[in-house]
Amino acid sequence: MLSKRFFIIFIESLFYKIFIKQFNTIREPGDLMVNEFNLLRKAISYKTTESWTTIPYITFIYEADATEMLNEFDSLKEKRPDLKLTINTLLLKIFVEAIKAAPQVNAHIKYNSKWVTGKVEVIKNINISMPWVLENGCIVVVNLRNFEDKTLVEMQKYINDTAQKIHNCNIHIPLYRVAVGIIIDEMKKGQILKALRAFIGTFFDKTKPSKKDFKEYDKISLNDKILPIDLQPGTITISNVGSVCKGLNGFLGVLEIIPPQVFAIGIGSVQEKPCVITNTNNEKTIGIRKIIPLCLAVDHRALNFGEIVPFIQKLEHIFKHNELLREWYSK
Repeated sequence: MLSKRFFIIFIESLFYKIFIKQFNTIREPGDLMVNEFNLLRKAISYKTTESWTTIPYITFIYEADATEMLNEFDSLKEKRPDLKLTINTLLLKIFVEAIKAAPQVNAHIKYNSKWVTGKVEVIKNINISMPWVLENGCIVVVNLRNFEDKTLVEMQKYINDTAQKIHNCNIHIPLYRVAVGIIIDEMKKGQILKALRAFIGTFFDKTKPSKKDFKEYDKISLNDKILPIDLQPGTITISNVGSVCKGLNGFLGVLEIIPPQVFAIGIGSVQEKPCVITNTNNEKTIGIRKIIPLCLAVDHRALNFGEIVPFIQKLEHIFKHNELLREWYSK
């Protein structure tokens, strides 16, 4: 059986090398521009394909009224410019506190569709998978580890250090090693055919780092570069689309969940919208508010919508109480 699988893979690879490559070269020059997948694009396509083909989604759009929180944030930034805190870091802190109120969203799922068996492992450590835009415009998903007990200032320092580490090294090196690790894991699961196909796609990649690239990367100290563990899947994904399209109206309607995670958060840009405001006397008026649209994506195999309600309620509480932000700033 195994030799048959090897034969199938060999024929597929030969067919690709001979026929597909030749087909791409018979077009007249100037007809099209072909951009073959590099390691970054392969990693994204591999995980997103797995996501959309295996996960039954629930998505919910939550519009957070962040008016008072953002006004307070701007005021505190003027008082403490030395901290250089960003809205992105503030939102991460808010989400971490909300995750603590609904720990079941910070989990991994193991599911076997053939035998209809599965389990959900709730994880204490909050490791945030966050898409990161590189200097060349490409995106890599970085794992921001152990954010459950970090202060606002510690989170900002961690993010700044991560940015410097990315700048110091060739990100393709740790990404390649992560890809090799995924292939080994697939083989351990018995997915031999899938693993060997992935191996061929990775090993024969034209954009694969050279031996010189590996040597230069290995010369950098461990504390000054991105390691494979920094690119491993975290426990939850938070994608800040608003940071790359500031002021753009609209929101994310759907969002990928990175397997084996069960929850993902998509952040839109801050938007000014007319809203109904209720004062302390229960009187209603209409005013312009600063709204942050959030897309909450749930793996329905692991969670029902009711299980993320505590998460949303905690968000509501935080956005309504500015004193929490002042407490975070003081630590």
